[in-house]
Amino acid sequence: MPQFEFYSSLPYWLAFLAVLAAVRLLGSGRRVRQGVLLAASGLMLLALPGFTPVHLAILAVLILLSFAAGSLLGRPSDPPRPGRRLALSAGLIAATLLVLCFYKYGFFQRLVLGLPPLAGLGTGHVVRMVGVSYFTFKIIHFIVESYRSKIEGLDLLTYANYVVFFPAFISGPINRYNPFAASLRSGGGRSAGADLGAGAERIVHGLFKKFVLVQLLYPHILTNAASLKDLSVLGTIGGLYAYAFYFYFDFSGYTDLAIGCARLLGIDLPENFNHPFLKKNIRELWTNWHMSLTSWLVDYIYWPIVRRMRNIDVFRSHPIALSNAGMIITFIVCGMWHGEGLNFIVWGAYHGLGISVATVYQRAKRSLRSPGLQRYFRSRASAVVGVIVTFNFFALGLAFFVLDWGRLGILLRNLASRF
Repeated sequence: MPQFEFYSSLPYWLAFLAVLAAVRLLGSGRRVRQGVLLAASGLMLLALPGFTPVHLAILAVLILLSFAAGSLLGRPSDPPRPGRRLALSAGLIAATLLVLCFYKYGFFQRLVLGLPPLAGLGTGHVVRMVGVSYFTFKIIHFIVESYRSKIEGLDLLTYANYVVFFPAFISGPINRYNPFAASLRSGGGRSAGADLGAGAERIVHGLFKKFVLVQLLYPHILTNAASLKDLSVLGTIGGLYAYAFYFYFDFSGYTDLAIGCARLLGIDLPENFNHPFLKKNIRELWTNWHMSLTSWLVDYIYWPIVRRMRNIDVFRSHPIALSNAGMIITFIVCGMWHGEGLNFIVWGAYHGLGISVATVYQRAKRSLRSPGLQRYFRSRASAVVGVIVTFNFFALGLAFFVLDWGRLGILLRNLASRF
């Protein structure tokens, strides 16, 4: 079977046009449409470089197991007893996380395969699986919401489409089951002409970002520097600024393409970006950056941690400390999800601490009684300063994200030697 990169190759767009024609022309009935879309998604995934029939089989097993668990958990008559419900949910989540860890983390993979560990983290992958970071989060969402009895219109064909839907398979957005199922059943409730017009416009935006703006920025990003040992302070900052915009246009461009292709097929995907670099503090930036991931982390990491920690005396009487501790842990998990190197953990802690400081600062602002300061806090000047400080905080933090621990050390030693 021919293989191609999604969104960046002519074979992908030819294959997508064939899928679009099949779904729009053959899918006159709801079940037929879902069947055609599922078959098309399976074939499109097999066209991804490195995605094999074995990967598709593993994904199918996870879908069947999680669907069976969801069916039992959501059964209105004769539901499992509370202990069994918890055990079933925890077992399926653990199995899903094991698949994520195996394909995501080289040290874990080599441990399972009985291979000798390599020096350092992030260097020991034997095999990889495209999309594992995203479809596992979808499955965990489904299991948790089934445990909470909040899944509506449970159906195997719909659920399989939800997990393997190819426009969002590689890098999201991480949609939720109920909105996806409603969109799949209704086709968005719009005419084909409205879908085609809006979807095509979104695709044009995505292509412009990825193949014009990204290409202009790419030569200037920090990781393309000839030598980290020779970079000046201004060169380092400029490289990080370029990377911040490169990162945004590349990822938001991909999101535009995913949302646009889904819309052409009559499916709504959630928005992922809302002008994050125009936000006044780092909490607002993260609320508007990769929004589907941020909301997933808040719902399934932050709130469960906070609810557990409320039972600790010191946190019960200090709600801000409780919120900040939960946020720091959540962003450390976010860093670990992005990669296995120590630099990703530091990057997550950096943002967790940044949001914590912003939370304390916002609370302190409200307690000040100075009319002059309150007028400043409400002024446009304050907003502009906030946007500048927030962007710089985000951009400088990218050093932890894009450089492994060894290269980061080289850069820091070089900069220290210049002072």
